[in-house]
Amino acid sequence: MSDANQGKQAALGRLRPSMHKVRLYSGLILFIFAATHLINHAFGLVSIDAMEAVRTIRSGFWRSPPGTVMLYGALILHVMLTIWKFAQRRSWRVSFGEGVQLAFGLLIPLLLVRHMIGTRGLHEIFGVDDNYRFELWAMWPGEAVRQILLISLIWVHGCIGMHMWLRMKSWYAGIVWPLFGIAVLIPVLAYAGFSVGGRTIHLEGGVESTLTGEQVGFIYRLMDQASLGAFVVIIALLVFRLGRMIFDRYRPQVRITYADGRTVASERGPTLLEISRQHGVPHASVCGGKARCSTCRVRITEGLEELQEPDDTEQKVLDRIGAAANVRLACQLVPASDLGVATLLPARRTLAEDVARQDKYQWGVEQTVAIMFADIRDFTTLSESRLPFDVVFMLNQYLGQMSDAIEDSGGYVDKFIGDGIMAIFGMERGPEAGSANALAAARAMGGVLDALNRSLDADLDQPLKIGIGIHTGPAILGRIGASVSQGATQRITALGDTVNTASRLESSSKELACQLVISESTAEFAQMHGDVGERSSIMVKGRQEEVPIIAFGRALDLPS
Repeated sequence: MSDANQGKQAALGRLRPSMHKVRLYSGLILFIFAATHLINHAFGLVSIDAMEAVRTIRSGFWRSPPGTVMLYGALILHVMLTIWKFAQRRSWRVSFGEGVQLAFGLLIPLLLVRHMIGTRGLHEIFGVDDNYRFELWAMWPGEAVRQILLISLIWVHGCIGMHMWLRMKSWYAGIVWPLFGIAVLIPVLAYAGFSVGGRTIHLEGGVESTLTGEQVGFIYRLMDQASLGAFVVIIALLVFRLGRMIFDRYRPQVRITYADGRTVASERGPTLLEISRQHGVPHASVCGGKARCSTCRVRITEGLEELQEPDDTEQKVLDRIGAAANVRLACQLVPASDLGVATLLPARRTLAEDVARQDKYQWGVEQTVAIMFADIRDFTTLSESRLPFDVVFMLNQYLGQMSDAIEDSGGYVDKFIGDGIMAIFGMERGPEAGSANALAAARAMGGVLDALNRSLDADLDQPLKIGIGIHTGPAILGRIGASVSQGATQRITALGDTVNTASRLESSSKELACQLVISESTAEFAQMHGDVGERSSIMVKGRQEEVPIIAFGRALDLPS
């Protein structure tokens, strides 16, 4: 790729995510305005005076200089960026929700400009006090159908946008149905309040208008011209898109080869996600291509060196999931040369819940964690004189209670190795919290062991003894092993020198005649201060230098 093309693609890449953010934030401002406006309408079920009292509070903010700049600035930005996005769109293959949001967004201006002129336009041009009594008298019933249609278009468009944004949040799934109920209730109450208020004002005899016939005619002509202007803009956009679609067929093309062997040719300009959609290639995209999730991510198998670098927003998402250097977001990647790609999430099974999990362990990630190994001492000798049922029962009691102590302390049980346990701490909260949690788990396990020995006293010739080793350092975390059927996934495991060192610390507890051995690395991360335990060092296979350790006769000796 030439330097000029690389610069152009990089500049476009930096611009696109910033536009996403501006469009999101401007949309949030407009949604808040629409929601409060509809709630204001609903007060018509109480009285027109109640509607007016709430309107006075709302207008005090939205018609103040800061409120006016915020509202109309958000409106202008949102409309302009929506037009830009529509003009840049290369594929008409969208989900049903995205299609409805797009269609409703294009139709909104046809009715919105009319409404704006009939409310604030009247106020600004002729000084009319556009309070609820005047507006209800002027709109009911002649403008009622248009108002109901406008409310429906704006509210559905806004709710779909909010849903597309919020469904990436981990907490959203738990409250989605209550929010759905509220989203349905608000426009229904708004319709009802508008209708009741309109009928009430006409039963009361209406209001006396200060507008002349010429002024009324001017306003209606202005409404019609504004609606016509919006219609012309929409038609121009559609014609532009049709012309661009025809023009694109004759532009230089790139070839995309997918992992299943399928190869497609596309003009330059669309994102990889749009290319996949254009050619019917199944591709996951929970957020609709807005760089908010990572479900469209792909591994680049050919042509990586020709790609522009990820922009800041894409890189932030890639960092969050611990992506390798050859993993990119299809919604942000604009191919300018031939590529080989492999999708990393199944298109037909990827749901919003998958985003909440953000499974960075699917292909592996390196991070600093605390690794714990725990093992029962002389368990083979202990089990030789017992029936298999007794051995399994005792082992399940031990492993179950120790697992609970680990998980209650924030750890993740990696695997059971016979009578041993391997656990990982700090995968989500970092090595400092992970190391502190590992020490808390060890202390809890010491208490669990004492309680277990008391409960099994009649069945044991001698108390159970355990050894625990904990070390903190970099490890490779990933899902290893054969895939599990029926929707389950492989468990996460840890690999590397840190794991080997933690295992060696656990085995050294027997040599040192103690219950717990931790590395000084773990103590430093956990900020464990003071002269505690017995300090020494041991050799670990594969290491040239000894590992500084701290040994404790009992895990309960750890400072709390």
